[in-house]
Amino acid sequence: MSEKHHIEKISSYNDKISIYNLVYKKFKFKWWVRIIIPPLIPTVASFILLFCQRDLWILLTFPLMVFFSVVSINYMIGRVEVVIRTYYSYALNDNNKYNYDSFLEIQKQELFNLLGNTLTKKDNLLFLIDKLSTQQNKYSYGLSVQTVVITISIITGSFLSKFLDYSSNMQDFYDGSRILISVLLLIGFTIIIVDIFLVKGFVKQYIKNRNRLVRTLTNIYLDKYIE
Repeated sequence: MSEKHHIEKISSYNDKISIYNLVYKKFKFKWWVRIIIPPLIPTVASFILLFCQRDLWILLTFPLMVFFSVVSINYMIGRVEVVIRTYYSYALNDNNKYNYDSFLEIQKQELFNLLGNTLTKKDNLLFLIDKLSTQQNKYSYGLSVQTVVITISIITGSFLSKFLDYSSNMQDFYDGSRILISVLLLIGFTIIIVDIFLVKGFVKQYIKNRNRLVRTLTNIYLDKYIE
């Protein structure tokens, strides 16, 4: 098998060591029912009451929705602990509980099992980390910058010529241009703020998920060969 095929096969392990595949896919169907249904009922009821214009009843269903959501989250946390105790007891901490480090330990051990002893030798690990690191995704502001440029270009191209047509004199043109520039600056600022505080978080989490394989390989290397 060629080096490329080896790398592609190992790259496919990235999804296999996701927390969803390792933990949540082991949830029983009845667990998901108990997690999803309780908060869903008052949520649906709230929309129905809103449609029927029963505003006072919404004041009752909303607290119920919050209450059952909290109950469902606590139940899900408990089911996660059941799964870890059943399949990954080695990842429990000194208090016989799980935490964030438990998930890292599970990912590390499961990837070790997938790779085997040969691929987890020092030189092989360094080779994999080096090769896969070049494939890592990084976040950039290119999308927001391109969006700002395209938006400004469209608005400028659409309205600037109209200002020239409808301006009776240069003063009208200057006044209209100032308004246009203010609007463009506001739009650009809004796009960048949304990118920084909203889009960036989702994108970085996605990138983090895509790069979990390299992080886990690095953790294996540190545990085995760095004292």
